[in-house]
Amino acid sequence: MIQGSLAQGLYDAGIRWQPANGDWFCLDTSDVDPWLIAPGAIELGLHDGATVLMFHGASEWAMDAVHAIDATWLPSEAQTRRLLMEHAGANAVVTLESRSEGVRCRIQQGDWLYESSATQAVDAYASVLLAILNGEREI
Repeated sequence: MIQGSLAQGLYDAGIRWQPANGDWFCLDTSDVDPWLIAPGAIELGLHDGATVLMFHGASEWAMDAVHAIDATWLPSEAQTRRLLMEHAGANAVVTLESRSEGVRCRIQQGDWLYESSATQAVDAYASVLLAILNGEREI
């Protein structure tokens, strides 16, 4: 699962989330305690026109629902890769390489090259995506 700080970084850089069944989220990125949107457990609803995440049967919570805007999306590897490709541009070359210590994601856009290493692919993809969103121009 993506690191909470990277998920928060994506939000801070402008990535917005439309919650859907199967998505993961947390309420505090400093101590990622992930929740899954799934029928019968946590469902989507509307309250005054805003999306809410409704908790069902979660006896440890003293709340019935939270606004989705107050939750931090924890995108999956596939979701993060999709976001990266959407923001990379048509001429970008993105590669993911397995290494003994984890993975390395590289992007080449014309003369710009950026890479990020991480223990899991979702974090490497997110780091490269953040570099694009933040306009970084160094390897």
